[in-house]
Amino acid sequence: MKTIVVPFDFSSYSVAALKTAQKISAKSGAKIVCITVIPSEIDWDLLSDEARKKYPKLLEERQEAMDVLPEYISAIAPAKAPIETIFRIGVPNELILRVIDESNADLVVLGAYGKGYVEGKFIGSTLQKVLRKAPCPVLAVKHALDGNDFRKLAFASVFEEGAKLAFDKVKPLLKLFKPSIHLLYVNTPSNFLQSKYAEEGIVKFKKGNEEINFHQEIYNHTDVENGIIEFAESQKINWVTIVSGHHEKSPAYQVGTTEIVLFKSELAVLSVKA
Repeated sequence: MKTIVVPFDFSSYSVAALKTAQKISAKSGAKIVCITVIPSEIDWDLLSDEARKKYPKLLEERQEAMDVLPEYISAIAPAKAPIETIFRIGVPNELILRVIDESNADLVVLGAYGKGYVEGKFIGSTLQKVLRKAPCPVLAVKHALDGNDFRKLAFASVFEEGAKLAFDKVKPLLKLFKPSIHLLYVNTPSNFLQSKYAEEGIVKFKKGNEEINFHQEIYNHTDVENGIIEFAESQKINWVTIVSGHHEKSPAYQVGTTEIVLFKSELAVLSVKA
């Protein structure tokens, strides 16, 4: 793991994301790229220097962020490794995704909510779009994860063929902390599977990863999302990996398991595409 991207908007959630990224960086030696976006519908990158002068407020906001952020970071999340800071003006999710591509990021760590969050609100559109469109795994957090949190993980999947490919994408991250990994299959009435068939999928998944400390878990619940949450709570697990499909073109109102678990719980969720 070489590069971690952290979107930062000065909210408490982005602080939690940065502190979590620093824990991972300390273990991996990965560089942290911190991107702060001044929101605007203007395609700033296409404007000439002369045209940009017509938007003094945006220029002032960017300059303020550039002046404040380095000292702010060193105060709230001091670390030995330097943090690269990037400041952009435009649509947040578009610019975050652009920086993810430009930096060839291995991981994105971001807050479950952004600046201006109101209690009870569903996850923000920026997070939703980054989860769906990022080419690398995305770890969304509500609280900073510490060393103890990383020691136990639930890996939730139906353990079909794509699950192994998804696991390979996050394996370098997981091996940093050598966690006890609970391979979780949530059995629901609408998609009921006999235990022996669910176990066969998990056993097949484990082949080639014998060095990892796995636990097989089949958990029965009326729905997948609450099953994941209840299982994690019962085992005192604070972060889960969810294998998701490709929903890049799905409308925002069609929410997936990752988004629902984030909304309904305090769990950190590592989303990885199959």
